[in-house]
Amino acid sequence: MTNPDSPNIQQIADRVGVSKATVSRALRGLPGHKKETREKILKVAEELGYEPHPIMSAVMSNVRFKKTSQYSPVLAEIHCQPWERKLGYNMQVLRDRLHEQAARLGYKVEEFHWYEPGMNPERLLQIIRARGIKGIILEHFMESEVHLDLDFQDLAIVTIGGALKRPKLHRVEPNHYSNLLKAIKELRRRGYRRFGVAIPKLFEDISDFKREAALHISHQREDKGKRIPIFLMEDNQSLAGLEEWIETYQPDCILGTGRELPKKLKTLDLLDTEKIGFVHLGWHPSYKGMAGMEPNWGEAGIAAVNLVVDQMNRNEFGLPKHPLWVLIEGEWVEGASVRALQEVS
Repeated sequence: MTNPDSPNIQQIADRVGVSKATVSRALRGLPGHKKETREKILKVAEELGYEPHPIMSAVMSNVRFKKTSQYSPVLAEIHCQPWERKLGYNMQVLRDRLHEQAARLGYKVEEFHWYEPGMNPERLLQIIRARGIKGIILEHFMESEVHLDLDFQDLAIVTIGGALKRPKLHRVEPNHYSNLLKAIKELRRRGYRRFGVAIPKLFEDISDFKREAALHISHQREDKGKRIPIFLMEDNQSLAGLEEWIETYQPDCILGTGRELPKKLKTLDLLDTEKIGFVHLGWHPSYKGMAGMEPNWGEAGIAAVNLVVDQMNRNEFGLPKHPLWVLIEGEWVEGASVRALQEVS
């Protein structure tokens, strides 16, 4: 809350011997005066204990951003998945919602590709800066760990997904930990007790092994004999060792992602609610009829836009001192791949 005894801009202007407009521009970091003048204004403001009004600062920042030529009402969406990777349903929803939210807030979105042939990160940032773009959304690296040694000091940035480990930026992603616990809670209501989780190792690396942590917590409520270790696949296509894992641990329900896993269970004649149930942890409408957790990637796109625009409105550029981590809650989707509630006695 603003201190009612805080000096006003006129008092600072009188002390320095400049106009109110000059003081206002200096306090907002705008050009148009000598470096020495700006430093003197900031020093006097500090000595007097000046505190800007937070609401008016945000409003005026938004006005400046939209109306001054040095900025552009454009956000850069940088696609960070491999150049040749086919766009999946959830990622398409993410991008659609991201664009829609940007339009609601008065921004356009210009798309770039991190792994475009002939492109490198330094050149990409140079292009973005040359176009006056100040807000960047890094969209979901598909690597286990990403470390970037780049200059972000004049940019507002949000990353979607958890692969970027350094530098620490504001981050948005589905709540994989909570989503798995929600799914297991639903399955317990249907009488399931032996939960097998089968996930590509890359997905777990990116999410800091949140599903494995959630599985560990859920195991504490079960007898040791019912605790099934997570099955980490090399990728969504590779299911080597799946049959042996099933035979060894005898899960009564498997939770996983991709199309190959339920297809394999069907081939083995195991995809049956009386044999092995199945829950898709990355559910979207193309899996209609199958039970699952919808991770709501579209909401992640909306949150990312809100977060980067909020930074720009507050003149917060560069690496955040205390990065925010926004987790998007998923939703349980009923489906015929697990027992219905009324079938449990």
